[in-house]
Amino acid sequence: MSMVLLLSACASSPEARQRKMEERIRVAQRVHDQIADQHFRINVSMMHPQRYPAKMLTSPYYFEVLGDSVVSYLPYMGRAYNVPYGGGKALNFEGRVVNRDVQQVNPSQYLMVLDIDNDEALYRYTISTYDNGASTIDIYTRERESISFIGQMDVER
Repeated sequence: MSMVLLLSACASSPEARQRKMEERIRVAQRVHDQIADQHFRINVSMMHPQRYPAKMLTSPYYFEVLGDSVVSYLPYMGRAYNVPYGGGKALNFEGRVVNRDVQQVNPSQYLMVLDIDNDEALYRYTISTYDNGASTIDIYTRERESISFIGQMDVER
């Protein structure tokens, strides 16, 4: 009986590998297309503030690019240097891209640098995305300490 199970497992293994390879190719193509179209969403799952330990995020936070517009719905922890009374928008805003640089660093990695204006501050979002959709977002501004996020590009959109 165990020999039959072993043989059936071996028989389906090439088919399973083929399906996995086809899925990887499909995801890589979706990542490429969304970056080229400048329409994508990165759902973040972890934040790395400078002065605090890394923290897993349980709420649905994200960063979305819609051509020349962005929606940043991200939490912030860190020191603020020059912000409006009450704390301002932090990283929860809609803004516009004023400068963009997108490069394919290697066949499986893209690097995007977006300068974003939200009428309160100028932010620089540096985004590394891999062909499997894994992404990191590093955010810099003069008004606050920098912070980083880890997430996954939504390729099912």
